[in-house]
Amino acid sequence: MKDYSIYIDTDSIYVGIEQWIKDNTSMHKWNNLDKSQKIDYINRISKVIEEEVNVRSFNEVQKIHYNSQDTDFKINFEQEKIIQAGLFSTKKRYALWTLLDGSKPKNDVSVTGLEVIRSDSPEIVKPMVKKILKMILNDDTDSHIRKYIRECKKKLNNCLPSDIAENKGINNITKYVTKDNVCKKGTPHQVKGVAAYRKLIDLLKIQGKYEDIQNGNKGKVVYLMKNKFNFNSLTFITWCKEFDKVIRVDFQKMIQNNFTKKVEKLLLLVNRQHLLYSNTNLF
Repeated sequence: MKDYSIYIDTDSIYVGIEQWIKDNTSMHKWNNLDKSQKIDYINRISKVIEEEVNVRSFNEVQKIHYNSQDTDFKINFEQEKIIQAGLFSTKKRYALWTLLDGSKPKNDVSVTGLEVIRSDSPEIVKPMVKKILKMILNDDTDSHIRKYIRECKKKLNNCLPSDIAENKGINNITKYVTKDNVCKKGTPHQVKGVAAYRKLIDLLKIQGKYEDIQNGNKGKVVYLMKNKFNFNSLTFITWCKEFDKVIRVDFQKMIQNNFTKKVEKLLLLVNRQHLLYSNTNLF
């Protein structure tokens, strides 16, 4: 099956069964099978491959190269998954639409190593990126994907600051921020945002009305439009409505960093990055 291997890493090989079927059997018959029949057929092929690989690995590797005759410690390779589609970037970086995981039926997309759906991403963005990933794996049309991207950008451009904010762990505030809320050199941007938050609270004289940010808090971080305070970012737990009078969130930058760039990485893998940029896009 070496000619049909589509991805190999340390302990696994993904084989393109459909291409093998195209080359060796009737695609017409294959296309007329329902999903469960296809899975059953692939399972039977896998058993044949497993037996061949395991017999040869024992006879040619373990017995000859390692001089081991111990049958209790045979190396056995097994089928792990059946997937409908996969998107492979580099080693240990891929997305799979899995139909069968071991013996358990599934119908979901999982991501390994691809930094497109991160824990610190805005909650509103995660399902959007995952849906676009599904659309790519499902080979949806350009027009459908482009339309959904426009809908996402429109929704993101009109959401609340707390929705578009990144989720960041806050640590070492006292290490980087003085008692006068002055940031030292090398301060991480989410910690700079804490200093900006405290300064605004003082300037607007709303101390005690909103929760202060402490080490260990999970903060929400946004980039800001140019403002008279020269704040580039702001970290908060609850957005203060009084902030709306003096600062504005840079939604374009937030969308670019947390949505557009992530989607572009996915589309680049299938040479469809042009779907992000058209005359009707918002940005």
